[in-house]
Amino acid sequence: MAKKKKEECPPAGAPAWMATYGDMVTLLLCFFVLLFSMSSVDVAKFKAAMSSFADQIDVMPGGEALTDGDLLDNGISQLNDIVVVFQGAMAWDTEGDESITPNENENEDESSADNEDNQEQEIDPYELAGKIAEEFEEIIQDEGVEASVAISFSANYVKFTLQGEFLFDSGRANLKDKAKDAIAVIADIGKESKYEGYDVEIAGHTDNLSINSVQFPNNWILSNYRAYAVLEEMINVHGYDPERIAATGYGEYRPLADNDTIEGRAANRRVEIKVLLNTEELTTEEYTTEQIEDGFIDEQIKGD
Repeated sequence: MAKKKKEECPPAGAPAWMATYGDMVTLLLCFFVLLFSMSSVDVAKFKAAMSSFADQIDVMPGGEALTDGDLLDNGISQLNDIVVVFQGAMAWDTEGDESITPNENENEDESSADNEDNQEQEIDPYELAGKIAEEFEEIIQDEGVEASVAISFSANYVKFTLQGEFLFDSGRANLKDKAKDAIAVIADIGKESKYEGYDVEIAGHTDNLSINSVQFPNNWILSNYRAYAVLEEMINVHGYDPERIAATGYGEYRPLADNDTIEGRAANRRVEIKVLLNTEELTTEEYTTEQIEDGFIDEQIKGD
């Protein structure tokens, strides 16, 4: 009787091809995980894409299903009108070529371009005041009176500061001859066509040394007279428009330096001529609701 052959047992472990296959699958998994980790999902775009499919039974216009008899005729004609909406509109023409019309992206580009144009038109107040101050300073230097006139600016005005010792004798409000030359230059600047729309405010200041004369009982009255002397010079001598100019006195109450020193008192005796760049007035009703709701006004009040 013939002996049965022993069946050969397969080698232990997985087949050789299984290891190669497992490595390939693992590498593919790692590859797609890596791609996913580097991708970013725009939630707004995803929601817009999903909303385009809301309440739709099929992709055909009107939601009508095709019957057996209409499949070849109406089905093909309907396929030409399929529009898939994601971010823009993707349409298929009769030749089967794909054309993309990113309407929303075009709108975004147009709006961004409009915003850039508006930003270019809206000049920063400090930038505008700085440019005007530089123009004034060049004129002052060309006329040779820069040693007696200091120029500064804020978002709302450009200011000429003239020292009191240069303008007046001690305790008096009569302009010196050198001061009249500097005032003439400033008046000519203000009468130029590109600056004639700005109002001018003249402010007189003194130190804290007491004065008690028949004409000037106190520093407050002295500062007013000195401001008025400059105003009168600009109107009567240089033909400045009286509707665009005003004068006031602050006495000793707005010092620039310490009145305990000679230098400090000299700096405090001065006349300031401000060219007002922004005099627009608003009523409470003209505040926008957005400013109130955003707390913009409250923040400004607290900041002050």
